[in-house]
Formats: sequence, C-alpha cells, structure tokens
Amino acid sequence: MKKILFLVACLSLTASGPARAAEGKAADAAAPAEAWKNKTFTAEELKKYNGKDGMPVYVAVDGIVYNLSGSKYWKSGQHMKLHQSGTDLSSAIHKDAPPMIHKDGKILGKMPKVGVLAK
Repeated sequence: MKKILFLVACLSLTASGPARAAEGKAADAAAPAEAWKNKTFTAEELKKYNGKDGMPVYVAVDGIVYNLSGSKYWKSGQHMKLHQSGTDLSSAIHKDAPPMIHKDGKILGKMPKVGVLAK
C-alpha cells in the first residue's frame, strides 16, 4: 500500500512539474519581451547606432527605438539611399512612406524593439 501511495505521489509531482516549468518559462519570456521599455536613448546616443563600424542599425519611430540590423533593406545603414539609421524617422514614416508597406506598423511590428527615445 505504501508503494502504491509513493508511486501516486511521484506521478502527480511528475505531471505537475512540466506545467510549473512552462509557467516559469512563460514568465521568463515575458520579462525580456518588455525589457526594451527600460532602455532610454537620447537623440545623441541613437546617432551611434548607424550601422557603421560594426554598430547595429537602430531607428526611432513614434518614440520607440527599433533594431533593423536584420533587414536586408538596411544592411548599409541606409534605406533606399533616403533614410539614415541612428535617427528619428517618425515624420518620414508618417509623411513619405508607401502606405501599403509602412503604414499601420506592418513592417516595424516585425522588428525587435530595443528602447524608447527620450523626449
């Protein structure tokens, strides 16, 4: 009887272990996903992230700083020979961007957020 109770106890612990582990992983995954909100860039700091000399490609839009290093359209630190990385592109996105591509955050929504731009 003791062996049966022991086995039942072990099985219940084993069964609940993965659920607890999954909860822990979900909490861990949520923390880094929101970590970008804790990093603030001044306009001067943002200029350093221009894609040159091994620096990543960052741009700001509507107060959020994005890492565009993974985009083939920003490999040189410039986009379409019009936009330079390390800058705030809010007005360019809202005024000049092709509506079907850049409006409503379709492209930027896929890019990693790395911080916020200081006001």
